[in-house]
Amino acid sequence: MYVDAMNVIEAKNIHKRYGSLEVLKGVSLAVKEGEAVAVIGPSGSGKSTLLRCLCNLETIDMGSIYIENEPIAYETGDGSVRYAPDRQLRKLCRKTGMVFQSFNLFPHLTVLKNITEAPIAVAKVGRKEAEEYALQLLEKVGLTDKKDTYPSRLSGGQKQRVAIARALAMKPKIVLFDEPTSALDPELTGEVLNVIRDLARENMTMIIVTHEMGFAREVADRVIFMDEGEIVEEGKPSAIFTAPRMKRTESFLGKVICL
Repeated sequence: MYVDAMNVIEAKNIHKRYGSLEVLKGVSLAVKEGEAVAVIGPSGSGKSTLLRCLCNLETIDMGSIYIENEPIAYETGDGSVRYAPDRQLRKLCRKTGMVFQSFNLFPHLTVLKNITEAPIAVAKVGRKEAEEYALQLLEKVGLTDKKDTYPSRLSGGQKQRVAIARALAMKPKIVLFDEPTSALDPELTGEVLNVIRDLARENMTMIIVTHEMGFAREVADRVIFMDEGEIVEEGKPSAIFTAPRMKRTESFLGKVICL
């Protein structure tokens, strides 16, 4: 497989099955450094599964995944998938940060310790250095005053902003957002989207699975529409949202926004 060295992450012909159910049916995508890609589509279209495959939370049944030109997984001559050796795999996976729908914070750790846990335990960063960087990240997401607070005392929007800071703490090359506002009340959505907007302005490489169409239109450099385990259409937000080429795209957008 030819891999473009400018791509931070590149996937080719990804297939993923759960028993007899094929969730991903030959998905291919590539994301360049500094690019923000929004993935939209109906529930059950495979969007979240794609993200989980890209960061090795799920294994693939067919296809290839590369991060910065190095293989996480690749097809062998007989069509089976081979994953990189464990040590290399861990190194590559540290280049991706994941922000989940449901925050996934450690309830028994303070905000500061939630953010410093992985850099100290996994990346072997010194505690002082990890804490200094964590405080910088908390300032970025507007939560410096919550550093000693436990997650149970935070609002949903605050929890998600901590989760973003935690993902950034490992200094990833790409951040994957899995519907980061879907678990939030509408009034808390804006504070999380503002943080992601700031990251886009800083040219953070991102893939954002979202149901916030206005946000996708505003922030993304490219929009991908998925349905039934396939990428149906992709392009600039101006093209996707104003003049979609595919009927499936037009039908979906007609249900969620006024074209």
